[in-house]
Amino acid sequence: MSNNRHIALFAAIATAVLLTVACGTKGGKTSKNSKADSTGQQLPGDSMVYGLACDGCNDTILVLLPLTGEDPDTFDILDATTAGSVFGRPAIGDNVAIITNGEDRRVADLVVDIEQLKGEWCYQLKTLEFGMEIKSEHIVRPIGMSQFRNSEKRDSMNIPPQKRYREWNLLNGRLLLSETRRDTAGVTTTTNVDTAQFVLLQPDSLILRFNDGTERNYYRGKR
Repeated sequence: MSNNRHIALFAAIATAVLLTVACGTKGGKTSKNSKADSTGQQLPGDSMVYGLACDGCNDTILVLLPLTGEDPDTFDILDATTAGSVFGRPAIGDNVAIITNGEDRRVADLVVDIEQLKGEWCYQLKTLEFGMEIKSEHIVRPIGMSQFRNSEKRDSMNIPPQKRYREWNLLNGRLLLSETRRDTAGVTTTTNVDTAQFVLLQPDSLILRFNDGTERNYYRGKR
């Protein structure tokens, strides 16, 4: 094995050990979600704090290991929980994003459990199922678009074109869903970005309110 591969392997092992020590274990086992997404795509102007949920989280306290490598920090989330601004229920090792209070950084005004946000989210439209799969690395996969091989079938059922989201991001507590197009040279261009406010995020339910006032209820996909 080359020196470079030895170094890469050592770094990976060291990172795993640090996460285990910092965030603790549950029943002697590390969380299956102990690897967080890269923050390399954090958008300019995004003030959210990203990290891993650690042992000690409950309805009033969030213990977070920042992805910046700092020591775990504890945030008061009581007011956010009461206000319905905690989306998901962070478990040990979950990738979490928070907005801190402008007057007291130890208080979180909003919490999004990114691990719980991931997965297939679907909705019914005239007995047909559409939706999106939110994946790691800010990737989105459209669901249900293959039901229409041509626009004539869609028009005959009086179903409007559905959004084909390909990318997601968080920006100051909002979810950004982007449609993209790739040309023949392989260059990807963003053609549309929809901004949505979280209304509800539970294990089997997601409600988003888009900027145009549209509210979409999703259920967890069965696949």
